[in-house]
Amino acid sequence: MEKKLSEGGFLVRTYSIYKIKEEHLTFIFGRERKLLEMMQGCEDANEKSLKELAYICESVRFDEIAAMLEHQLDSKYAHLERARNALFLEHPIKGKMAIYLVDRKICVYCEGSRMLDLDLFQMLAKMSERFIAFNKQDNECGWLKPMKYTMH
Repeated sequence: MEKKLSEGGFLVRTYSIYKIKEEHLTFIFGRERKLLEMMQGCEDANEKSLKELAYICESVRFDEIAAMLEHQLDSKYAHLERARNALFLEHPIKGKMAIYLVDRKICVYCEGSRMLDLDLFQMLAKMSERFIAFNKQDNECGWLKPMKYTMH
């Protein structure tokens, strides 16, 4: 599998982040890998045609996410720019991040330290525990705010 390099030679990590509908949380919990496997064979353009994703994922409002990120991260990032359905962030040490909203998915491109990813994941986890992220290149997936599950 080919890794995407930016102009500076850094690896670019790409995430697809979805907000799972509340009524489907218990079904998805524990089946995250199966969802990742289902998405592995899809290019980004085909991913939005997956009926399963449309069924289990909630629409996300970009304005809410962008406003919250701008408010929380503005003082920590040297450059923060917002354009329509995109947000661009740059930190002098951590690197660069671009965030786009496509249908029900938040697309994130990170270049630099994984601390960028953590900043974003922490902010989104504060908004809801129903966000799940997939990094198809590195075969990673997980909840941004891990759920506590107890057997009764």
